[in-house]
Amino acid sequence: MKSKWLGLLLWLILFAVSGYGQENKSRVKDWGVPHAGEILNVVYAPKGGPLEGKNNVSGIIYQYINYKWIVDDLTLKYKNNNWEGTYKLPANCAFFAIKFVVEEDHNIVASDNNNDLGFVATTIGKNNTKVPGSSLAWGVFRKPSFNKAPQGYFEKANIGDEALEMWVRKEMKDFPGNVPVFFDVYLAMLKLTQPDEFEVLAKRNLSKLAALPNMSEQTYQIIFDSYNFLLKDKVSADSIKAVIFQKFPKGRMQRMAAMQKANEALSAGPGNEPILKFLKDFPINEYRKDSVFTQNYIYYNFYRNLSATYFEQGKYNDLLPFIAEMDFQSLNEVYRWNITRAFLSKKVPMEQIYPIAKSIIDAAISKSKDRSFMEDTRYTPKQANYLAALQLDKRLYLHIRILHKLQKDKEALAYMKYLTAEGKYADADVNEARISVYKNTGNDNLVKIALEESFKVNTATPAMIEQLKEIYTKTGKKDFEGYMNSLKEQTALEKDKEAIKANMVHEPINMFALKDLNGATVNTVAMKDKIIVIDFWATWCYPCKMAFPGMQMLVDRYKGDDKVEILFISTMERSPTYKADIAKYFKTSGFRFKVLLDDKNTATGANDRVFKTMTPIFNSSAIPRKVVIKNGEIRYTSEGYVGSPTKLFDELSYVVELLKSE
Repeated sequence: MKSKWLGLLLWLILFAVSGYGQENKSRVKDWGVPHAGEILNVVYAPKGGPLEGKNNVSGIIYQYINYKWIVDDLTLKYKNNNWEGTYKLPANCAFFAIKFVVEEDHNIVASDNNNDLGFVATTIGKNNTKVPGSSLAWGVFRKPSFNKAPQGYFEKANIGDEALEMWVRKEMKDFPGNVPVFFDVYLAMLKLTQPDEFEVLAKRNLSKLAALPNMSEQTYQIIFDSYNFLLKDKVSADSIKAVIFQKFPKGRMQRMAAMQKANEALSAGPGNEPILKFLKDFPINEYRKDSVFTQNYIYYNFYRNLSATYFEQGKYNDLLPFIAEMDFQSLNEVYRWNITRAFLSKKVPMEQIYPIAKSIIDAAISKSKDRSFMEDTRYTPKQANYLAALQLDKRLYLHIRILHKLQKDKEALAYMKYLTAEGKYADADVNEARISVYKNTGNDNLVKIALEESFKVNTATPAMIEQLKEIYTKTGKKDFEGYMNSLKEQTALEKDKEAIKANMVHEPINMFALKDLNGATVNTVAMKDKIIVIDFWATWCYPCKMAFPGMQMLVDRYKGDDKVEILFISTMERSPTYKADIAKYFKTSGFRFKVLLDDKNTATGANDRVFKTMTPIFNSSAIPRKVVIKNGEIRYTSEGYVGSPTKLFDELSYVVELLKSE
């Protein structure tokens, strides 16, 4: 034990003034001892590492500032076989770590963390002084199992308990006045390194801490959590809780208690009064002054519930005063939950919904880069902005369709400019609406361009196929099918085909018999020589119906083909009138399908007997679910709807053709 502490002491002396960083053998040019508040020059040489030969390398930089972790993006440019960039370190940045990454489709596909040694360093401040938090961050970041720093940087690296203790104690020695701020880290270290003495040590130190004057609510919260969760001492915890309530009447703990009280009142009966009282007593603008800022979910949930109640009551204008104070994440959810449901249910005229929908979408557009999707250190600002843009595209898709339905095409055209370049043609229904909007606003010259761009990303509807065919036919050319397929991005098509091949399976199933809408029994045993495509759907499933135009294309393609059978099995139906509802739907929709009715499951009592025999193979009971069967085996299956009739048609027709060629 003596030799251990002698060794640790030597380390403390060695690093008493200077900063510490990764070995010089790394792929990053030595940045010396970085200074907080100054420019950091980053030169990354990928040669010999996992990113050698990769394009579009960037960085993610983790920082410890004022005893808080933040994450940011590092932009790099390729120069002289290196990736170079600069970053202004904040004035109080004590530590940073950089991970170099390559992304494809906004997903990290390769990264370099210096062979798990880390591209890490502490900083020094003005006059070569230590920056508060440097030793602490140096210890806790390099011990992921301690769970006091952002996760996911290292793969296996994990410093020992003794090293962790050394760095925590060094921080305490260098900055004793800051111990209350990171006291939870100190206690967690004690529990890890001295488990037998922990209870005695913890109580002794907590008593000393509680006696200090002018403590923040955050420190009192640490004391409360320690008594309540670590020591299971409810009496002491309640005593601290009373002090917190008295000292911080509008603080975090009071806010949490008020939230719980409001939720209890909501459980007892309907109405928005408990939420309105909470929002009055704990205004969100006051909450946003809180430096910790960890209770966003409270306001998110209350805005969601508040809006849902107002929509159910038809009191849309009552929601207007709250829109200005919502962040993007809340606005996005309020629109998704309420406007989308109103549009799909068709229970409320869109003319009534339009004013509130416009107010919400306009506010969402203005706040789309407020980084409310960051969720602490889970995402970088770039990642959060991408997630927000992705969600805004989805809300805009619906809003444009609503405007087109209301014949507000000039307004719809104006909102199209807010779609991202990536999402502009990514929704088939909006692409179809766009063609009409262009025609109705005197932009006929854009119609062909929009059609071709939609087919390029394979996101088109049957109606768009007919419109493109009409334009093509006027040219006097004959090979429309070839022309249409030539528009599609071939690299993406090949990628899709490879994914389909990789997901082909051989899973034996029991063939079955079900009744159709006329009461006739259809037995799949009699189809043993056919390729059977099954679409499991339900009347209550909106995505299921959204997929029907693409499925109609498939039905039309294989009409008269005696080697292919396409069945639409209505499953998990809940309504007692579902049979009549199905018949009515197909009578008015125009789809020409062979519909079967899943029957009673003796095990569940639900109408899902056949579907449930297959769900163990999928490991999912979600619909829509496509299943392709040949010779009594499931050969391919997919879940959900990709949002494009043409893409769905290409997917399933390719599977059928593969199986026919066997």
